[in-house]
Amino acid sequence: MRMLSRRACVGLLAALLWQPSLAQRMVGGGLNNAPRPAVYAVISVDPDEHAVQLLAADGRTGTVYVDEAIFELSTLTPGHRIQVDSVVPDETNKGLRAASVWLER
Repeated sequence: MRMLSRRACVGLLAALLWQPSLAQRMVGGGLNNAPRPAVYAVISVDPDEHAVQLLAADGRTGTVYVDEAIFELSTLTPGHRIQVDSVVPDETNKGLRAASVWLER
């Protein structure tokens, strides 16, 4: 009985240690495929659509939708460098959305 208790305690401890790292990557029952926060160059700004086209350091481009409450797009112009933390698209919001946006200093 003593051996079983030790094994159960060790297993529980291991599960508790892994839980935070697994929880960060699980969103909606699957892996969080959003890009990690990074600095991007602004290619164009579409204030009517609340969208910004960005260029990554590796040459990839993409459009990110930015809620008015998160960042005022009228302050951006092509060439600005911004840091973006994105949210994974889901059934209701198909495009990549910004969770937060900061101007690079």
